[in-house]
Amino acid sequence: MTEQTTMRRAMPSWAKAISLAMALVILFGVALTVPAGLQAQGTGQADEKLVFNWNQPVLKAHSGFAQEKPTIAAHNGNWTVPPNFANGTLYFRARVISIPKNQPGMKLGFCFWQQKPQWGEECSKNVPVAGVPGTDATWTQTLSSLNAINGDHINWAHDRWKQGFVVRNARGKPVSNKLNFNWSGENPANWYPMNIHYTVVLVAPGGSFSGWQNYGW
Repeated sequence: MTEQTTMRRAMPSWAKAISLAMALVILFGVALTVPAGLQAQGTGQADEKLVFNWNQPVLKAHSGFAQEKPTIAAHNGNWTVPPNFANGTLYFRARVISIPKNQPGMKLGFCFWQQKPQWGEECSKNVPVAGVPGTDATWTQTLSSLNAINGDHINWAHDRWKQGFVVRNARGKPVSNKLNFNWSGENPANWYPMNIHYTVVLVAPGGSFSGWQNYGW
C-alpha cells in the first residue's frame, strides 16, 4: 500500500463533500454556458450560416453600396462541399430605421464580388423595400438564381472578395456616384445617411431556417 493510497483513504468526509461540490459547479457551469453559445449561432447552424449583417447608417460616402470588404472568413469559404450551400436559399431581412426624406419607391439588391480565380459578380433581384422608417421586409431567393453580371459567374468553391447591398431608386437605378451613375438623378441628401438593419442568412438544400430571432432580430 503506497503513501498516496493511505492519504486518499484517510480523507475526511467534509473534504470529500467539498471536492464533490466543486466538481458539480464545474460540470453544471459548463453545461449552462454551452446552450447560450449554440443559440446565438441559430438552432439549425449545421445547415445554415450568417452571410451578411449590416446594422448602421449608410452614408453618402458609401455611395449607395453598403459592403463588407473584404468578406470576413466566417461569411466566406467553399460552398460546394457538404452541406452544399451553393445550391441553397438566401433569406433576406431589411428594416429601415431612419432616412432624411421618405423614399417609398426604394429598392434593394444584394451582390457578391470575386477577384480570384477569375472575376465574378452575381446579384439578387431588386426588391421593393419602401425607404420609410418602420418598413420591415423579408424575402428569399435561391443562390443559383442570382444574375451573373456581364456573364461573370461566381466560383462558389473559392472565397469572395466583397459583398453587400445596393440602394436603388424606384427605377432600379443605384443612388450612387460610382461608375458615373451621378446619383441616378437623385439628391443624395434626401437618401443619406439612411440607418438600416439588413441581414442575409444562407440555408443549405433540405435545411430549415431556424428564425430571425437567432440573428439579432
